[in-house]
This record gives sequence, structure tokens and C-alpha cells, in this order.
Amino acid sequence: MPHSLLFALSLLGVALMQSALAEEAAPATDGPTAQVITLDYKFQPPEITVQAGTTVIWENQESRQYHSVWFKEAGEEPGQYFFPGETVQRTFDQPGAYPYVCEPHEDRGMKGVVHVVE
Repeated sequence: MPHSLLFALSLLGVALMQSALAEEAAPATDGPTAQVITLDYKFQPPEITVQAGTTVIWENQESRQYHSVWFKEAGEEPGQYFFPGETVQRTFDQPGAYPYVCEPHEDRGMKGVVHVVE
């Protein structure tokens, strides 16, 4: 088998494994959802208002950059990084304002707020 074909098959295998892992990492939600995207080192929209019980899903739409969603003011540990094409999610059950930042890009002003209402 030619070396280039072996290389192409190995890349395909890695892509299939990453796709399967991404599907496992983003479980389905039972309730309402809302989406925030990360693009150009910004959360879009930067503020979102949702009903209690809503799951917010952040999707990384950058071409090469990783991000995180860190509820720093709440005293939480930094969130895990998510890479292009990946998502992270959180369900908000209690009304209130939940400010967050992107840990590696906080100095660039990458921040957002989830407002949760009854």
C-alpha cells in the first residue's frame, strides 16, 4: 500500500475518532436550549436572557482558536478548553445574572453574561 494512502487512512481514522468523542461530550438536553457562538475572540451574543431550566450551548466557530467558558465571579475553577467545532453547555436552573469570561482571552475583553429569568 503506498505511503500516501496509509497516511490518508490514518487521518480519516483520527477524524472519525474525534467526531465520535465530540458526540459523546455533548449529551442531548431535555429542556429548552439557547446558543452562543465564539467567533473573532468574542461571545456572540455577549449577553443572553433565558428562562430558568434552559441549557446554554457555546459553540466554537473559530477556524483555529480554542476558548473556555469560566464563571470566574462565582468562584469556579476555569472551564475546560473547547476547540473549533466543539461545544460546551450548562443548564441554568436559578434566576440571576451569570457573568463569564474566556480564561485564555480575558485580557482581550472576551466576556459574556447569561441572564436567567423565571
